[in-house]
Amino acid sequence: MHVIWKRPDGFQNALPDDFRRIALSNGAHLWLHRHELDWYPFQVSGDWEGQEQTKRLNRLVNLLDAPLVSWKSYLEQLSDDDLNIQEDQSFPAVAQSLSEWVNTLERYAKGHTWEVEIVRCALHDVLEKLKQFI
Repeated sequence: MHVIWKRPDGFQNALPDDFRRIALSNGAHLWLHRHELDWYPFQVSGDWEGQEQTKRLNRLVNLLDAPLVSWKSYLEQLSDDDLNIQEDQSFPAVAQSLSEWVNTLERYAKGHTWEVEIVRCALHDVLEKLKQFI
């Protein structure tokens, strides 16, 4: 499995106005597509589960600058057999399952040194948000 960062240049013929920029905890800025929340900015690949994992990861990353109420709403609607998350599970259980999964992804960041740093920092920031629900 690999987790790679899709750089904004050339992403589906996007224009600069198609992106918004958020600050990561390490001082770097990550460009997020305003409308393509499932397939950008990262890709999880390597097996048949990659597409669903890509969507789940990108949804979490796109929430990084959102208020906690948006995170809560996302966690409420999330159920996923891959993570053994059931619809009636508590926020702490869902957040814990997601945290364990994100921790696993961190080992699989691929790319140039600075790309890996961006992926890992974004994953770290997602983990920090999830900790607020555990």
